[in-house]
Amino acid sequence: MAALERYLPRCRIFLLDGQKFRTNLLVLFFDLPLGRETATKTALLAEVLKRREEPTKAARQAEELYGALWDISVVKKGDRQLLLFSLETLKTVEMEDALSFLRERVLRSLEQGTFSEKTVERQKKIFRRKLESLRDDKKAFARKRALEETAEGTAFAISGDGYAEDLEEINGKSLFAWYQKIVETAEVKVFFCGDKEEKPKALSLRQNFPGRVAVKAKEEQDNDRHEPPRFIQEKTEAEQARLLLGFEADVENSRRQAALLLLNQLLGGDPDSLLFRKVREEQGLCYDIKSYRYPLSPYLFVQAGIQEKDAKETGKLVLKCLDELKKEGVSAEKLQQAKESILRDYDGLADNPWAMVDFFAEQALQEKELSTEKFLRQVERVELEDISRAANHLKLKTVYLLSGEADENGEN
Repeated sequence: MAALERYLPRCRIFLLDGQKFRTNLLVLFFDLPLGRETATKTALLAEVLKRREEPTKAARQAEELYGALWDISVVKKGDRQLLLFSLETLKTVEMEDALSFLRERVLRSLEQGTFSEKTVERQKKIFRRKLESLRDDKKAFARKRALEETAEGTAFAISGDGYAEDLEEINGKSLFAWYQKIVETAEVKVFFCGDKEEKPKALSLRQNFPGRVAVKAKEEQDNDRHEPPRFIQEKTEAEQARLLLGFEADVENSRRQAALLLLNQLLGGDPDSLLFRKVREEQGLCYDIKSYRYPLSPYLFVQAGIQEKDAKETGKLVLKCLDELKKEGVSAEKLQQAKESILRDYDGLADNPWAMVDFFAEQALQEKELSTEKFLRQVERVELEDISRAANHLKLKTVYLLSGEADENGEN
């Protein structure tokens, strides 16, 4: 059955209540599907756009806005890659001046007709070193590799940071053509968190990105959930090994998403979680252990810092803890504690404009209603049997081990 199609303004603007904050926050991003053929271009593009002009010019303009903070970056959200422009100003700054600053960062490069080859080549060298250095953070590298293996064959597995081997084919002309296409055709989402009297002015950004786009409902993934889990081991220069187990969950509706959120909290997302108590405190098999959801995806991971010799025993105990949740569930008291912990975290959104924008951006990317109240009601409605059901729907996809290099005697 073909996915339903509807049309929305290409530029959608979301106005958030930021009356209580000392600053106004403007965030504009181009919402791009994450593809291997464009991921590196987009990631490099953010660096080129940020460095293309004289640093003193941008700094001077920001200083004229009373020390405004601005940035151009790439953010990966699920199977999306966001080319993001942000500006945070004191509320004494005129909204028209803030919008003018943001427009210049986004649109000025198109007036030049191309990107300087010298600038692009310089940024390619810097960017290549940045990509190569990502492996130095073993914890982050292990998480990235576990996701790639667990989500293999899907856009979730593609790196939002790009790939060093794809840099060679990019030049100033091709990069400019890609940016031109983004600005002219990509979906644009704008979030303004600030004083309500300034909100109507933010709507003027729509005139810079006219038109409508077709938005298709996501088609159901036809994944083979019966294939056996994959076991991958890689070596690195590190004393501590990293073990990650990647699971696929059933998140077809909001109720199941809320249940998975609470399951994660109970399993390994809380300092007093089941994994922390059983694996670290009682058995002493790891230095640290936690579980986490990969945003806007059906994937849940358990990660642990261990000695390599304890990998098999740790993995078995993790699965045993999950079986405990499947068969025995949790007590009403534990479930209530998990709910209160999540409710506290999300209640805190109102105190942080960046956290507020991040939460509502994820809601918008899922085409959901922008409402913390509705989200929290879904969490509150989760019942004991929902936790057991969510645990039973978890399917182990990948066991990934990043361990130290062996010495001459074959010992780690």
